[in-house]
Amino acid sequence: MPAETLCLFDEWPLTAAPAPLPLQSPAAPAAPPRFKFIDRQQIFFRTVDVEALIELDHPARAIWTVVEKLDLGRFSENVRALEGIAGRSTTDPRLLVSLWIYAYSRAVGSAREISRLCGYHPAYQWLTGAEPVSYHTLSTFRVAHQKALEELFVKVVGVLCSEGIVKLDRVMQDGTKVRACAASDSFRRQATLEEHLQQAREQCEALAKAGESEASLVAMQAQKRAAQERTERLEAAIQQVQQVAAESSSSREARASTSDPQARLMKQPDGGFAPSYNVQTITAAVGKAMVALQVTQAGNDFEQLTPAIDQLQRTLECKPTQAVVDGGYVSQANILQSATIGVELIGPVMNTEAKAAQCYGRSGVKPEFYAERFRFEAAENCFYCPQGVRLNCQGKTQSEVVVIHKYQARAKDCAACASKADCCPKSQKTGRSVQRSEYHQEINEFQQRMATPESKRIYHQRSEVAETPHLWMKAKFGLRQFHVRGLVKAGMEALWAALTYNIVLLLRCRRQAVQA
Repeated sequence: MPAETLCLFDEWPLTAAPAPLPLQSPAAPAAPPRFKFIDRQQIFFRTVDVEALIELDHPARAIWTVVEKLDLGRFSENVRALEGIAGRSTTDPRLLVSLWIYAYSRAVGSAREISRLCGYHPAYQWLTGAEPVSYHTLSTFRVAHQKALEELFVKVVGVLCSEGIVKLDRVMQDGTKVRACAASDSFRRQATLEEHLQQAREQCEALAKAGESEASLVAMQAQKRAAQERTERLEAAIQQVQQVAAESSSSREARASTSDPQARLMKQPDGGFAPSYNVQTITAAVGKAMVALQVTQAGNDFEQLTPAIDQLQRTLECKPTQAVVDGGYVSQANILQSATIGVELIGPVMNTEAKAAQCYGRSGVKPEFYAERFRFEAAENCFYCPQGVRLNCQGKTQSEVVVIHKYQARAKDCAACASKADCCPKSQKTGRSVQRSEYHQEINEFQQRMATPESKRIYHQRSEVAETPHLWMKAKFGLRQFHVRGLVKAGMEALWAALTYNIVLLLRCRRQAVQA
């Protein structure tokens, strides 16, 4: 190839290439950035496919599927809107039940909040068919059908039992305190309540005499209604004060809340006191479903075992073989009653030896002079210490579990004993004393049964089974405080939470069965 061809494009391009143009002239002023305008004044139509608002496996669909298959006839007994008769149609009970169950499962317990969510939330809109639901309708429905709600709870437990999820042979009972819809500073003495009641009645009379010209008709009716409700609450509070004073053995003057007269001041887990109700639940050991629920005004638990088992037998028509409880239920009455009705009670037994050893250690008593080293003579009803000193019976005291007999030596006998420094070093004016515990046969059997490894293994399962529903109700469902007032209404709200827990449990078990 000729050498000339190698330099054919040596001088290309013939002219210099122009420099690239800048995006903006350096001399031009800097312009502000440009964004899309947000126009909130525009009006437009939107096509909404309600069925496509939520996915096919959404929890709202699952809850509706369960509810629509349940018999809700008791909820419709007082409905006045009938086919063929003029009038506005009422809201379907299946919808209201589904709304409350789904709302509690999402920690929503306010009727106003549910009504607001029905206006924009996809799950609530799917349940309602994108139709609004009044908060008044929701609030009234929650507390208007006590018997129907109790039957619905039993039916759901029956479904759990029929599908083999729950077995009622062994149940576990526990209680939890849920705060009432009342402030701690709303408690007043009877004299103060009577004074406030007189003022409320005077206000009602003044409103009744007032003319409609002073305010609008709606505002006047609202004021009259509020004054009448306050009068009724104060009258109920006076009745509750008298009831508390009759039942209490304390010297403190009785008080009642002006907001929720039936609430009681109860000790809280943090050590303080707050107006609360005691929610008692019975949970099946197999399946961990709540099978019975009661709400009481009692601050303790040991009186709630027998009523709960009676309710379980009455509603489910079955009696458990075993009832597992914590130390708050272990009393002489409960042990005897459980043995009478044929239910085996499983609960903790106080370690008296360990407790006595602690007391002896604080008192400076040496191990060779512990109470078990003393000799009891049944014929003489007395004890003899290791040094041969006699301890005579001084009387007895009876508690919930045991009868305690007290025996004591004479002070001069102990003072002359050479082993006083090892036996009773801190007893300067009295002699050494010991106690003898006497249990009923049923209590002895209970203690022997709880000493077996099998009973201990069963009792160790109690906290996981019995306290899990309480954790769900408070942490997941948000029921740390009731949204309604009064013992009956609080019981119904607790029953709604228990019903929600059981339905969520049913859906989870069904889903696991399908995946398996």
